[in-house]
Amino acid sequence: MKYSIAADTEFLRVRMSGRTDDEPPSDVCKVVLMESARLSRPRILIELDQAAPLSMVSQHQLVTRLPGLGMTPEQRIALVHRTPEHQDKNQYINTVGQARHINVRNFEDTETAKAWLRTA
Repeated sequence: MKYSIAADTEFLRVRMSGRTDDEPPSDVCKVVLMESARLSRPRILIELDQAAPLSMVSQHQLVTRLPGLGMTPEQRIALVHRTPEHQDKNQYINTVGQARHINVRNFEDTETAKAWLRTA
């Protein structure tokens, strides 16, 4: 998997691509959360270009692991998938996030994701 992390005046911007299996990218999430804290950018925008969406089991594992990886209540993660199909198939992330009070959500486009990130 490839990823890049950059900060602008408002967001930590992450681009991820190349995941080809169903393994939740917990190691990358940990790095992203550490950079978010180090750079004081609690609003995290992640743009994804993956070969396949995560299964529901992997979506659940990923979201429930986030606090253990260092996610704080102040941090918010907005996910924007490259294709509508992947966005639709990753909707379980929203359900788990809301049920566990973890601020992670999927969005169809970056502008909607940015608007949600700004609501904190």
